Amino acid sequence: MRNPLNKRLPRELKHDFGKYLVIFLFMVMMISLVSGFLVADNSVKHSYDEGFEKYNLEDGHFALDKEPDSSLINDIEDKTDSKLYDLRYFEEDEADSGATIRVYKDRTEVNLECVMEGEMPASDNEIALDRMYAQNAKIKVGDTIKLAGKELKVTGFVAVPDYSCLFENNSDMMFDSTNFSIAVMTDKGFEKVSSNHVKYNYAWKYNKEVSGDKAEKEASDDYLENLGDVIKEYDTELIMSGNTDIISVSDYLPRYTNKAVNFTGDDMGSDKATIMLFDYIVVVVIAFVFAVTTSNTISQEAGVIGTLRASGYKRGEIVRHYMVLPVAVTLVAAVAGNILGYTLLEKFFVNVYYNSYSLCTYTTLLNAEAFVDTTVVPIIIMFVVNLIVLDKKLRLSPLKFLRHELTNRKKKKLVKLSHKLPFMTRFRLRIMFQNIPNYLTLFLGILIAGALVVFSIMFEPLINDYADVVKKSQICEYQYVLKSQVETDISGAEKYCVTSLNTTDEKYMTDDIMVYGIEDNSRYVDMDIKDDEVLVSNGVMVKFGLKKGDTFKLKDPYSDNEYEFRIAGSYTYDAALAVFMTRKNFIDTFDKADDYFTGYFTDKKLTDIDDKYVASIVTYEDLIKVSNQMKVSMGEMMYILKYFGIIMFVLLMYLLSKQIIEKNAQSISMTKILGFKNGEIGGLYIAATSIMVVISLVVSVPIVNAMLKWAFSSYLYTMMTGYIPYMVRRSCFVEMVILGIVCYAVVAVLQLVKISKIPKTDALKNVE
Repeated sequence: MRNPLNKRLPRELKHDFGKYLVIFLFMVMMISLVSGFLVADNSVKHSYDEGFEKYNLEDGHFALDKEPDSSLINDIEDKTDSKLYDLRYFEEDEADSGATIRVYKDRTEVNLECVMEGEMPASDNEIALDRMYAQNAKIKVGDTIKLAGKELKVTGFVAVPDYSCLFENNSDMMFDSTNFSIAVMTDKGFEKVSSNHVKYNYAWKYNKEVSGDKAEKEASDDYLENLGDVIKEYDTELIMSGNTDIISVSDYLPRYTNKAVNFTGDDMGSDKATIMLFDYIVVVVIAFVFAVTTSNTISQEAGVIGTLRASGYKRGEIVRHYMVLPVAVTLVAAVAGNILGYTLLEKFFVNVYYNSYSLCTYTTLLNAEAFVDTTVVPIIIMFVVNLIVLDKKLRLSPLKFLRHELTNRKKKKLVKLSHKLPFMTRFRLRIMFQNIPNYLTLFLGILIAGALVVFSIMFEPLINDYADVVKKSQICEYQYVLKSQVETDISGAEKYCVTSLNTTDEKYMTDDIMVYGIEDNSRYVDMDIKDDEVLVSNGVMVKFGLKKGDTFKLKDPYSDNEYEFRIAGSYTYDAALAVFMTRKNFIDTFDKADDYFTGYFTDKKLTDIDDKYVASIVTYEDLIKVSNQMKVSMGEMMYILKYFGIIMFVLLMYLLSKQIIEKNAQSISMTKILGFKNGEIGGLYIAATSIMVVISLVVSVPIVNAMLKWAFSSYLYTMMTGYIPYMVRRSCFVEMVILGIVCYAVVAVLQLVKISKIPKTDALKNVE
């Protein structure tokens, strides 16, 4: 025989439709957001990794300052045990935008193109551009661009695996998809442009596969040594034959150090830390809401539960009955959320990635992690929380349920209020005192929702403020990084040393730490330390929780060498995670020659150093490029988090304030019998709740600030590389408070309608 209790389920759903609708929407939003991101992240990352083999990605490339003959190419291949591919290119500025376009011939063997839109060029007046650049420059298929005085028709957009991230130079601090692009033309079209800026670039693939950073480092070192030997031998033969037009290597970049290839893979998934933190916060909110709603259901249904228990129903049967709707609603929400996640939201987050990186096509993949985090976990939380609350509450005797005595604790005496206070004030205070548990619940809801709102709106101003602090901490106007040691006569230029080491703390993801060797009495870096001590940047101190006197352990990523540095203090430098030591200490530590240096700090351009010796120049524009690209890359992500947080605020506010009205339905009914009108009752109950909402919003500000600061230091910093300081503008908290008040104003109107629908007969129910 079917359980007669099941007949109550449709009526219960109809009676509490508002509550279950809010929970349903709450769940659908969370599941769709997290599921969509995890599916997109997993699918795009798989496509990126697969592209190494699919598009035959190079193992590295080098450039020669002159065009080599076939005999030299053959000698290099034999000596280095590799296959070379001609990937020469020229660079020209696009006439209208001024952007630098790096043009290659059509690739047929290595670093193959993936056509994203349109088609490959077929005529010598046609060109295909990088999709990411074309999107930012608002160029469409069929448009015309002008390079080196020639008009070229854009036939399509492409992506190539060796430029998944548009770094113009490997030494650039940040990629730039608005002012730099790669492009491809036909062989004849390439020659027809007749650029004066051709670079004889050659990609190589090892004949024997090499994998792993350490193995690639060793293979690369051997390759460079062998390449140098071949070039040296070739030049010697030229000189002996009377030809002084020797050839030299102008650029050398193995794949494992190529930012244009690796940055995408390293950075892809770093947003995952943010989303997962967001997911965990929401899961806590869900557990909290379930506990509140379940407890409220028991309070409302106390008489029914007492009757059922007195009629012979077992506690387990009633527990199972009251768990059906919450679990069923969660299951339906999980299905709906995953459908949205795998469709609309997945496409949205894929677009976020494709708005940042020049990625090839991808295929949507099922993601077990997304299923667990967005479906299994919420259902388990719903089941366990309801089971715990119901099991504890239903241990009371049937008589206590019939009397609505839902606690074994003795009732506390009422707080005495002065008769000098106006009657309405005393009434409101009495409402507040009687509903302290409910208002505490509301406060916790506001606290969590407020954290979500601030978390979602803080990033845009954070990026702007971060750009400002980076600019202020800039060491000098021009930070030259040289390919080889070249002297300059420009006054004010100061030599420095730099290298990169990796962190060793397994609690954090591996970070690159820039280690600087600074001249004594430097005019650019103001530090006073001994030769056996170091200063670390403020970001290192904050991220890794270090203090003066601690030891900072680093290692060489491509050898077994490890280094320990004793921290003498911090130095304000927000542009990177860095260690500062004396130049003498640097030379001793890394076993360099006494005259060794890497580049120059200067406030003037070094006009007497040839560009071929300059690897990069770090300027103010580079710092601005970092913040600008972060805005382009993170903009859409932040918008969806912002609106998600606001909607979450409204839903939580509605659900929790609704509980207070429902718990006081009998008292509200009594006031109607006493002659109070709906507006006056609203002035009592809603006004009291409004006061508590405002107080909760104001009190939650410092707590939210502390919560987010803890989240940054204890979670986010351990799940991301690099460092961004925790900076929240006061305006973010002001916006949180204003949004909370506006949201409650909307909710208050809905609750006023609910008050008007409470019948006077409720006052006659459950009379003890």
